[in-house]
Amino acid sequence: MRQAGRLQELYEAHSKNADFWWIYIQEAHATDGRRPSKTVKIPLHKTIKDRTTAATGCSTASGLTIPVLIDDMKDSASTAYSALPERFFILGADEKVAYAGGRGPRGVDLDALEKRLKELTQKESK
Repeated sequence: MRQAGRLQELYEAHSKNADFWWIYIQEAHATDGRRPSKTVKIPLHKTIKDRTTAATGCSTASGLTIPVLIDDMKDSASTAYSALPERFFILGADEKVAYAGGRGPRGVDLDALEKRLKELTQKESK
């Protein structure tokens, strides 16, 4: 995750007003996948334990303290939100999508995410 530091800052600034989670989905650039990364050394997940281990390692290496959820081995969350390789969403108090960011890494706009987060938390605190 290229912008982990900025994401961590958003979490620290806004976690009193909003719940945060990141969902670890299938590895986009697994070492034994179609488009392996030269820097990420994570093989395809064969079990939920593999995915959990990878998520924990990724979280630690990125310096994230945001609570992490693990997508199931059917990739239900990834499929439902078209999240591969990464994508950011805000769900409003009504549980509907209040912000859908572009597909990452190029479509990620954390400034737009923060702007929408501020709009929602100000609206809900009134």
